[in-house]
Amino acid sequence: MAKKGAFVYIDAENLKGSVEACGYAAMDFSKLLNWLRTSRNAQRVYLYAGFSDDTTKDFYKNLEKQGYIIGIKPVMQYRDQVYKHRLKCPSCGKTHEHSVTRYGRRKANCDSELTLDVINDGVRKKYDEIIVFSGDGDFCRMYEYVTEILKKKVTVYSPMSGEPGYRTAQKVKLLGAKRIITVNALEGILPQYGIK
Repeated sequence: MAKKGAFVYIDAENLKGSVEACGYAAMDFSKLLNWLRTSRNAQRVYLYAGFSDDTTKDFYKNLEKQGYIIGIKPVMQYRDQVYKHRLKCPSCGKTHEHSVTRYGRRKANCDSELTLDVINDGVRKKYDEIIVFSGDGDFCRMYEYVTEILKKKVTVYSPMSGEPGYRTAQKVKLLGAKRIITVNALEGILPQYGIK
């Protein structure tokens, strides 16, 4: 049976934050795609992202022309929320009010699309290995499914050292330590594929 190669799944928002945390302005997606195809035997490279305007959408459409399989969704803007709590002091019995403000955030929530594509492609036996660019711990159960049930290799690229290393979930690092998955430091490829 011919080798199927690797399928790559990129969480663009997570990758963007990780690249910036490592001191780079952006990722050179053209060079990254070339490296994935030539050095990692990537047969398909998916990129999941949110768009907020036509400029962002055009950027991803350009990457699609280069060979990426793009999954984009509109970015949702969440408004500020204030949570008020009344707490009674166990010592003095007085009631105090405490407020917590969660400031509005922007999010596209592409994790479910990435997960479904990984499982769907795996069940159809399309790949030998997956490569995921994300340190998000929400994907850990997916990694376990791919390695334990589908019997395929999983490689994750995410920051591993210093302050940027905090972007990689402890669960991801634990799976790497147990050798269930391979976790490679994103810092190792940024000098070639990052833009300062």
